[in-house]
Amino acid sequence: MTLDGYIIAFDLDGTLVDTAPDIIGALNKVLIEEGVKPFHLDEARPMIGRGAMELLRRAFALAGQPLAAEQEKPLLQRLLTLYEQHIDELSRPYDGMVAALDVLEAAGARFAVCTNKHNYLAVELIRRLNLSHRFGSIKGADVVPNKKPAAGHLRACVDEMQGDMARTIMVGDSETDFLTARAADVPCILFTFGYSERPLSELTPNALLDHYRDLPAAVASCLTTRA
Repeated sequence: MTLDGYIIAFDLDGTLVDTAPDIIGALNKVLIEEGVKPFHLDEARPMIGRGAMELLRRAFALAGQPLAAEQEKPLLQRLLTLYEQHIDELSRPYDGMVAALDVLEAAGARFAVCTNKHNYLAVELIRRLNLSHRFGSIKGADVVPNKKPAAGHLRACVDEMQGDMARTIMVGDSETDFLTARAADVPCILFTFGYSERPLSELTPNALLDHYRDLPAAVASCLTTRA
C-alpha cells in the first residue's frame, strides 16, 4: 500500500482519544455547582462531539433546566476552565491507534485533526499525550469560519498541509464526521466505539470499524474504491 500524498484527517474526541471521562467530569462539576443532578458517564457520552457550548445546552435541557442566554457565557468559561485543569487525567488514546498510525505513516500518509473541540484544548490534549509530532494540522471549531459538518473545516486542514482533497480520507466516530466527509466528497471511515448520537448502522461510511488494527486495511480499501 502506497499512501504518498494522502492526508488522513481524524476527529479527536471518540476517535483518536477516549476523552469522555474528563469532559463529562468537568460537565458534572458545573452541573453540581448549579444544583443540577450530574449525568452518568455512559448517559452523557452521546452528547459529546458538537462542541462545549452545545454540550452545556443539551445537558441542562435534558436535566429540565434549560439555560437562559445570560447563563451561557459564564458557564461555558467555567466548563472550559475545569476541563483544561483535568484534560489528560483519564483521557487515553484508543487501543491500537499509535500502531495503526505507524503503519499508515510508513506507507506515506500524513495526518490532521479536524475537531469541533476548542482549538487550544485540542492542541493541549494532543501535546500532553505526546502526539503533537504526528499531526501536520490541528484545527478546532473556533479557528474556522464554519465547523464540521461544513466541508470547509476539513478543507482548512488539508490546505494548511498543502494537500489535495482528492487524496484525503476522513476518519471519525459520528454522524457529524460522516456528513463532513460527504459534504467534502471524500471517503469516510467510522469507528463504533465513539460518541455518536445516531446509530452508525443508519449511515453508509466506506468502512465501519471496531478496532484500530483494522484501519490500515480500511484505508487501502478506500483507495481502491476511489480509484
